[in-house]
Amino acid sequence: MTTTIPPVVEQRSYIEGSWVELKDTGRPLCDPNTGETRQQKLTTPAEDVERAIAAAYAFDQHGIADWIPLSERAKLLEAVADEIDRRQEEIALQDSMNTGTPIMTARMIASSLGSRIRSAVSDALALGNTIELGTPDRPVRLLRSPIGPASIIGPWNAPTFTTVGKVAAALLAGCPVLLKPSENAPSGTQLFSEILGEEISRNDLPGGYFQLVHGPASVGQLLTDDARIAALSFTGGVDSGRTVAMAGAASLAVMQMELGSNNPVIVREDADVATTAAAIVQGVTRLNGQWCEAPGKVLVHEKLHDALIDALHVEFEALQIGHALEPQTELGPLAFQRHRDSLLREVARLQSLGGSFLGSDELPDLNGWFISPGLISGLAAHEAVNELFGPLVTVHSCQDDRESLMHANAPGGGLDAFVFGTDIEAAVQLGQRMRAGEVRINGTHMSDLAEGSQQSFWGTSGIGGHSPQYGVRFFLGDRVVGVDSSQFRL
Repeated sequence: MTTTIPPVVEQRSYIEGSWVELKDTGRPLCDPNTGETRQQKLTTPAEDVERAIAAAYAFDQHGIADWIPLSERAKLLEAVADEIDRRQEEIALQDSMNTGTPIMTARMIASSLGSRIRSAVSDALALGNTIELGTPDRPVRLLRSPIGPASIIGPWNAPTFTTVGKVAAALLAGCPVLLKPSENAPSGTQLFSEILGEEISRNDLPGGYFQLVHGPASVGQLLTDDARIAALSFTGGVDSGRTVAMAGAASLAVMQMELGSNNPVIVREDADVATTAAAIVQGVTRLNGQWCEAPGKVLVHEKLHDALIDALHVEFEALQIGHALEPQTELGPLAFQRHRDSLLREVARLQSLGGSFLGSDELPDLNGWFISPGLISGLAAHEAVNELFGPLVTVHSCQDDRESLMHANAPGGGLDAFVFGTDIEAAVQLGQRMRAGEVRINGTHMSDLAEGSQQSFWGTSGIGGHSPQYGVRFFLGDRVVGVDSSQFRL
């Protein structure tokens, strides 16, 4: 090993300004590289979750956010951003160990966390609190006020990146935050929460402003089922999202959700096979394929089908598969055993329908949650419904763009889509007909295509999007207060 295994981060919940001990669930949190237990999964007792919700509700009902000027909120979050910059290596190591993401990718993500917070600060300051709509003798004001207690349920695939942005946005809006990280990837978020908690304490801010509760789905359910919660922000799978949405619907909480998507790839007849294959494999192995915007269902013109399969196989075989903390590793293990086993069952199901697997069999001898990256061919496109969420794609032969588009727009997608072809205008025209929030031409990168190009979520891929209206603005409600006209009118 060239990189030292980082120490275990103690899981603690942060409630009403104090760190509290948790209960053992009896289930292990394992090193995905070796399968060895690193620590036990812990949970927050129900009575402490209730205490946290009550504190957040009291913070909101007593209007405590009004006591913390926006300038002070911004200063608080800027200090947090500075400290995260200083400790980004710690966070990268913990996220890599929790998720199996190669350290070079985890470092790149961790290096963006401070900027992510500063971007939210800029958005909040630009939005402001009050817009004057009336006159000096008849004031009318549009107030942008915190919408209320916000529950943020974090994912396990990009745990710290996702929660940092959402927590910063909600706190800048003035909402009291209840954060629950994934029980499968709590460590990076724990470090972020400790940095934030220290700054809150240093500034003598109320304990109900930000609280952290650990635990499994049952703890998350306590945060989503409660009528005192005004805003729900969830990132995770479609089935879990439906459960959260039904709970939030009972109290008509506002919701934003980023869920799953079996993202289609259309490979046109004029595509360059080698560059297309390289881009697809880069996309499907980023975060080990454990990201909701990865390519999933490849719809290739029949004339290129065999050549693309050969080129994809070459790319998959060339991957450096290994321990997530090794600097040369390009593909690490999946995050936890249950996910690996579920993916293996889905591969077996597709094979039972006639699919053939082709990929790399050179896995490291580490006893972790590794899976062979590759492709599954020989299936009808309509049979590839489920998002794989791993380093795998299905490949389907299509007669023309029209057939490819029909399968691309079938249910199950909606987040990202991809088109490959050398005729750029034709590829763009085809992409404009795909039902997804973002369609990339000749690439599979994670960053936004251009300034202002943040995607929205279509179909079952979620509620909301990545645009500014789903950042700080999402956690603000409009309230108009003013002196009514003295003139008679309707």
